Amino acid sequence: MLIVQSIKSFFGSKPVLIASILFVLINALLVATEKSLFIVVPVFFIFLLFYIWFPNRFYKLYLLLSPLSIPLSEYVQGLPFDLWMPSELFIVALAPLVFIMLSKSSIENRWFSWQPVLLVIYFFLGWLLVATINSTMPVVSAKYLVLKVLYFMVLFYLPFILFSSDAISFKKFLGFYIVGMSAVILITLWKQWERGLFDKFVAHGTCNPFFTDHTSYAATLALLIPVVISFAVVSKKGLLKWLNIALSLILIVALVLSYTRAAWLSLIVAGGVGIIWWLKIRFRYVVALAVAFVVTLGYFQDDIVVWLNQNRTASSGDLRKHISSIANIRTDESNVERLNRWTSAIRMFEEKPVFGWGPGTYMFQYAPFQASYLKTRESSNLGLKGNAHSEYLGLLADAGIPAVFAFILIIVVVFYDGFNLALRLKKKSQERTIVVGVLLGWVTYVSHGFLNNFLDMDKVAILFWGYAAYIYSLKFRYRNSKPSSEMSSKTFSDVRS
Repeated sequence: MLIVQSIKSFFGSKPVLIASILFVLINALLVATEKSLFIVVPVFFIFLLFYIWFPNRFYKLYLLLSPLSIPLSEYVQGLPFDLWMPSELFIVALAPLVFIMLSKSSIENRWFSWQPVLLVIYFFLGWLLVATINSTMPVVSAKYLVLKVLYFMVLFYLPFILFSSDAISFKKFLGFYIVGMSAVILITLWKQWERGLFDKFVAHGTCNPFFTDHTSYAATLALLIPVVISFAVVSKKGLLKWLNIALSLILIVALVLSYTRAAWLSLIVAGGVGIIWWLKIRFRYVVALAVAFVVTLGYFQDDIVVWLNQNRTASSGDLRKHISSIANIRTDESNVERLNRWTSAIRMFEEKPVFGWGPGTYMFQYAPFQASYLKTRESSNLGLKGNAHSEYLGLLADAGIPAVFAFILIIVVVFYDGFNLALRLKKKSQERTIVVGVLLGWVTYVSHGFLNNFLDMDKVAILFWGYAAYIYSLKFRYRNSKPSSEMSSKTFSDVRS
């Protein structure tokens, strides 16, 4: 496999032999001197050997452990920073491997370097750099920028190379992640069963410490559901098919019991897009319908505002009332606080519309911009209670219009390439079904992004960028096929040359 061969040829065998000898000597010394505190050193050497000699398995281990990672603050209190352990350490460790792969003059690299999505990503990261230089908090923004660069390298470029070179299949990629995520789901559901399965307040905290709150947990579930359903559809073997069906049902049940309205809505939106695809409704009709919907909202905006202000249904364990509370912008604290964060972001944008306040600075800067009539018990003046509750508005406040434009353009390009690829793939082929599932998974997060933002969490970003990587790996595989031709997995070996 390409990645294994590249890393082995880079490091050679001598360092491994030397490291093995050092491991034995250091371990013997520590045992002899009874210094148990430093017993982690041999463990580190084992970790290093695994990293150098089995990079492919190292990556799979990262996929497995990412959903199970826990904030460092759970172990050590009072630190000025926080990390997801051990997943973010894995990301840092994988970065040098990506640099090695980038240095290779491979067909994949040459093809990928001219993809429009990559050029847009370069612009996006470049503008974040400009915004960091002009940031009100340069250190915070620099950390944010480094994280985004690492995410792009490890969560997008790396899986693209692995998928394209057959070092790992997309099914295995998602399979390892789902194994780790399944453990989180089972632990969460068990806690809910013990404390109150239909208590929404219990649901808010049972996913801790693996997820900071139920909203990010639900966003991850929503990302997984369309893809796992597509796996169930394409599975031919009886046991595997029933396993995927059961997993789909477990994910849906877990999503319902998360009591996260934004995730529910995102899955409904994805379902709507899926119906449009299935019915083969032309894009221009969809655009016309969307425009008509927006015009109707504008025409009846006064009536809509009155109706929203009259809604007093609070979120609760009753699913019907919980759904109805989505439209309560007067007494539902979650909704009011979200409006507070959005208002703050817009006010921040109005003051610094081009460069913003600096990437990653929203949570430290939004307090003075809060509207007093929108403050709730969740409001904070200390920069301790999170983000703008919107990928788009948060980025607008942080880095201005160019950053939001670039991010939206990334989404548009991925969707364009993805649906164009799906149309080119043979009808009822496994790849076409999975690509559509991946795109619908993307729809859940893109729509969810209006109400929350979680792309600074690797356990969410790994799916977001991994799905995009899969789309471009297939596009690379079929790069020599004519756009008008229908393709199937049987043509794979013909287009690899």
